[in-house]
Amino acid sequence: MIENFGSGSLRSLPLDELIAAWGGVGPHSERAEADPLVVDCARRLAADPGGERAPLWTFGLVTMASYVAWRPGEGVASRVVEALLAADRALGGRGCAHEAHPFRAALERIDDDGVDVLVPQLRDFPAHGREETGDAGHDDASWCPTNVAACARITADVLTPFSTADTADTAGTRGTTTIPSVIPRRDSDALRWLSSTLCDHPYGDPALDLSRLALSLPDHPSKGVQAGYVAAMHASQWYAVSGRITDPEALDDMIEGLEKVLAQLAGSTCAHTPAEHPEPHSDPAGAARFGFYLRSPGGRAKLAENTRRRGDLQGWLCPAFLHSLADEALDELREGHAELFAPRETDHLDEEFLGADGRLALDRLARLLDDEDPSLDVDDLAVWAARRYLGDATADPRERAVLLLVMLWYAEDPYEIPYNAGTELRDALRAVDTSPLDAECPHGGTHPDTGDRLPSLLDHLHAPGECPAPDDGLTPDVWLCPHHLAERTQEALEELAGVLDEDE
Repeated sequence: MIENFGSGSLRSLPLDELIAAWGGVGPHSERAEADPLVVDCARRLAADPGGERAPLWTFGLVTMASYVAWRPGEGVASRVVEALLAADRALGGRGCAHEAHPFRAALERIDDDGVDVLVPQLRDFPAHGREETGDAGHDDASWCPTNVAACARITADVLTPFSTADTADTAGTRGTTTIPSVIPRRDSDALRWLSSTLCDHPYGDPALDLSRLALSLPDHPSKGVQAGYVAAMHASQWYAVSGRITDPEALDDMIEGLEKVLAQLAGSTCAHTPAEHPEPHSDPAGAARFGFYLRSPGGRAKLAENTRRRGDLQGWLCPAFLHSLADEALDELREGHAELFAPRETDHLDEEFLGADGRLALDRLARLLDDEDPSLDVDDLAVWAARRYLGDATADPRERAVLLLVMLWYAEDPYEIPYNAGTELRDALRAVDTSPLDAECPHGGTHPDTGDRLPSLLDHLHAPGECPAPDDGLTPDVWLCPHHLAERTQEALEELAGVLDEDE
């Protein structure tokens, strides 16, 4: 990098050195070093946007776009966009004989608004000052005015998304070319997998899809990439905390990703009222698609084609709005992470479900299982029962059988079980003695399902003289049959293994 450029030194700098200096400008560059190079290049292009060297100045700005898209000095980005659109107006209407131009293929390879893929080898610029070498690259369509104009417009859209959405206006302030609605291959592939997950019919591993999304935020994103990332993450939060994800790493990645983007957006303010900010899309898959389209020039072109009011799209670029959206998603993910994966607190349930003698209060268990006390969490109850079953406090065979029945009742719908509760339930069920299965059952296999009749059994066991046995005609000894309990335990473990992604 050449330091301490002044306007005079840049004007006299040989093109080879100038081109090399452009190549050293990126999002990590210091403003004192980068801004003079960027402004000088923009000034040259604006002075003669249709001139012989306009393509070189255009691609110089494209080369340095990753810096300009991040945090350049005040007014630098606007000067660059004005110069690029001037080149678009001057070069875009000339026409040519080329059947295709490189910018179209490059649009499929633009990842995270990385327009560097548009830039040809600048040292091969035909008007570089060299004698004709016969190099076929000198006749490359990369240097065609049509291609240069399109690259200028694409880069302007990266720097100020949607401001170039119209093909022209009566004042002639916008350019003349259009950006094809081509979605980068990487975005299309990622979106296809993520959409299947958000539609609840995943093609692959949902946790992996969510982790890939969470890790896709660059350290120095453009405005469009940043907005698209927040939109897609906000759309994906519901699935992450739905209980379908059994790997805490996916939520960890999402939380870290949102913390990262919030740090990028820190201190954001705007002049909008809350009513002026966009409404997030209600359809998660559609919202994720919108987010991915925000991340590329071709995607934004597709959005602009289908939206009459460009201001609605530009509202998604408001950093204060993005901050609020990311903060909302982060709160949901943190709460969901704790609900799904943090160890559950159950000590308070001793007072609720144990009598003064330390034995099970069967009537209270029945009340909760019969949904008469919705203030208590059945997930916590199941974990409490599992911990008590595994502990030393319960040696009475009947009490252990009741705790096991409570766990089996809870396990009847394994897909609704939070991961942290499911793992503790699984560990307790693995400790159940299955040796009774080696002998013939005295009841001939006539056993109940737990279902809605379990509260009736608990009431009967608590007060047999006052509460009748369940109306299935089966006596308590059939309900508490060790063969029955062992058989049901094996079935529950098989169901849990599928939900918890275990192979055993």
